[in-house]
Amino acid sequence: MVQHNTMRPLIATLLLAATADEQHAKHGIARLNAGGWINKEDEDTHSAMLYFHSFVPPFVSIDENATKTVSDQWRAHGDTEVRQSFARLTPFQENSAGALWSAFPFGDAAASERLSIVMTFRLSGRAQALDAGEGLALWLREGPFVSGKAFGASDRFVGAAALFDTRVNQVRLVASDSLPDDPSDREPILEAAACDVSLRKDASRDDYNHRNKSRARLVATPNRLRLLIDEANQNEWRLCADVEVPKRVAERGAAWLGAAHLGVSAATGTSRDSHDVVSVEAFADSRAHDAHLQTGWRKFLPRGTEAPLDNDRLKAIEKMVDWMSFKLDHLSHVFEHSTAAFSAQVDRGEDEFEAIVDDEHNRLMQLDDSIEASLSEDLERRVLELQLAFKSNFEDKVADPENGLDATLSEKVVPEVLQPFEDSWRRPFLVLVGAHVVFGVGVVVLMRRVRKMV
Repeated sequence: MVQHNTMRPLIATLLLAATADEQHAKHGIARLNAGGWINKEDEDTHSAMLYFHSFVPPFVSIDENATKTVSDQWRAHGDTEVRQSFARLTPFQENSAGALWSAFPFGDAAASERLSIVMTFRLSGRAQALDAGEGLALWLREGPFVSGKAFGASDRFVGAAALFDTRVNQVRLVASDSLPDDPSDREPILEAAACDVSLRKDASRDDYNHRNKSRARLVATPNRLRLLIDEANQNEWRLCADVEVPKRVAERGAAWLGAAHLGVSAATGTSRDSHDVVSVEAFADSRAHDAHLQTGWRKFLPRGTEAPLDNDRLKAIEKMVDWMSFKLDHLSHVFEHSTAAFSAQVDRGEDEFEAIVDDEHNRLMQLDDSIEASLSEDLERRVLELQLAFKSNFEDKVADPENGLDATLSEKVVPEVLQPFEDSWRRPFLVLVGAHVVFGVGVVVLMRRVRKMV
């Protein structure tokens, strides 16, 4: 009995693995890339999925440049960064652009004439998007990727584009007939319709996390295009736009759908917005896609330990394992998104800190220049004021009639200078006068004596 109980899990595991391999071999479309399976709940629901034009996480495929890709059948362009759980078309930086483009056109898959594409995405930023050219685009157009000004891709195309303009919170569905052989001066015929949406999330909010996602569904027939929006990823769809395909494109019938490539692109201006694409599911039959969208991923539990080990039991176990695998991928997505958000926050903090340091440095330099200029100006002004004050005071003192220079010279300097000169001419004069007097007296005395002798 113990041996029997021990073997049952082993047998169940082997049968489960065999059943899974058989299902994956029978329905090769279930493996979308080298990294994981699409969890099938109903074979009819997923049998119309086009895996060359679809991708779902986790992403583990590596291209020839040793770079992670969403799928071997898709190419990344520009600033796109592929992570395990999502692809970030524009990193958290200004003036960036990125794209993901299918390597092959739809070809015979468009023979049903009812293509259906669902894109799960996340638009987030920390400031209001004000620049033209900021947003995301879902493309169904002929030819390989060509960069341009229409959200990172060329604005001349034949096919359809769903343009998510985060600047004005609006989605436009555009159909164009700009064929490759048209002359350059020909203006393409555009059929367009729009609706208002609120898809851009505020990444600075506390409740912002990986669950903030939206979905867009593009249903294309040879003659008509319809765009539906599920803003909060709650499987609540509303019709956003419905347009007719331009006449000369519609005349080609399903041929234009077969020649079309599927792609997504995004671009930013000065706002640092993140444009993340989580998955793209392309179906050849929109009715099968309807069933898939209605069923979704549901949780299936075994019927208890006493249930018999039959095919129904094994299928329930397989679905439970698929659900657990899905939950593990979900947890991985949570962790990776949190890590990416933290990394973006660190980068933003570093940028802001560097900006603050540069700003403070510039302010200090401006303050030093201002102080130096102010000191120099004040010093020059003060010296000039002192010069003027000294000159004015000096002139006033010199011109003072009582204490001025002239009065001082007259009272003190002139007498002291002239007094020695007055004494110097007066003494010789007196001596000369005295000598003459003595000489005269001597002559008189001598004459008197001569007279007596005679």
